[in-house]
Amino acid sequence: MEEKAQEQVRRIVAQAVSRAIQNGRFFPQTGQKPEHLTCLRGKELVLKDHPRIAFRGAIDSLEAELILVQGKAKEHRCMRLFHDLGEIIDLIRRLLRCEVSGDPVGAVCLQGLNEQQLREHSHHPGTYYGRKHFLPTAEHGEVVSLLNHLRTKARETELIAYRAFREADGTVSREDILRALNRLSSLFWIMMFKYLAGAYTEALTIEVEASGRHVHLSQKDVETLFGPGYQLTRVRDLSQPGQYVCSERVSVTGPKGTIQNVVVLGPVREETQVELSFTDGLTLGIKPPVRLSGELEGTPGAILSQGGRQLVLPKGVIVAKRHIHVEKADAEALGVADQDQVAIEVLGSRPVIFEDTVVRVSEQYRTYVHIDYDEANACGFEAGMRCRIVR
Repeated sequence: MEEKAQEQVRRIVAQAVSRAIQNGRFFPQTGQKPEHLTCLRGKELVLKDHPRIAFRGAIDSLEAELILVQGKAKEHRCMRLFHDLGEIIDLIRRLLRCEVSGDPVGAVCLQGLNEQQLREHSHHPGTYYGRKHFLPTAEHGEVVSLLNHLRTKARETELIAYRAFREADGTVSREDILRALNRLSSLFWIMMFKYLAGAYTEALTIEVEASGRHVHLSQKDVETLFGPGYQLTRVRDLSQPGQYVCSERVSVTGPKGTIQNVVVLGPVREETQVELSFTDGLTLGIKPPVRLSGELEGTPGAILSQGGRQLVLPKGVIVAKRHIHVEKADAEALGVADQDQVAIEVLGSRPVIFEDTVVRVSEQYRTYVHIDYDEANACGFEAGMRCRIVR
């Protein structure tokens, strides 16, 4: 009874002060509200310990906790978990908007589960995730501990919401908000089961392509080798948009030997570039440096020939640095950014971890890993082989 009386007094005082301010009778010299009052809705002012203001603070705190755990999920490369937490953040912001506006929350569906399914999955985890109920401990790992922390924060927020919307008879004015928060605490249980079942730790994999020796030609050098006005002949497209295999072939000659029938790739480039493996370099008597495509300063040259035509190339012979072309839409899911250097584990009969693999992100790319034939031999490459990024 005492608590109800105190709440009634707070409400009467806040309403009186709000009316006074709106009528210009509160601090008329400055026209400003005192710091112990805040806006509830529109011009309605209330004391800062008003239960609905406390609820908004709890929602804000829960969102902040979610963002922190999202960061940890990204560190662990649990990008599915990262996106699931993002969906929950959207719901939290929706609850706050609806509380302020008075609009109904509407149906809640999270991770493809409606409200009834959320209850069912959290009550019967053995049926859906192959694990019985458990008491979380530090032995379950950091991610489970963080999800359990979020579960308790959701429960605290639900209790604060009950106090904010409780009527004198014990019923609530915003049952939709309380119901959504109750389902949210169930969801965090579900996410712990999903994590322990491996749903969040399964690494995203990327297809690997082995790139053999090839030449990129400038238009000027195309005409030197094939005649004035000559245009390269497209045979088939490569995995990267706009790149293609040409029917043209050239010979590459170094101090110790020649490699014939080296494929030309299109389209033409600003500068001519020869991409070989270290083994090819031994055949030619050249020691090409490991470089990214286009980084040609200080590189050795070679002689290119076709039929009776010959081109003395002063520079441009490289061993291509292994790299990942990443479509921009895939970068977030993989947890990478342009120019990152990561390690990749190539999966197959001879698993190999390649360090210092450069990430290149663009809307124009398709997501593939490119290695040369020496690296392909080391990992027992087969068409369709995949890899995963490892920490």
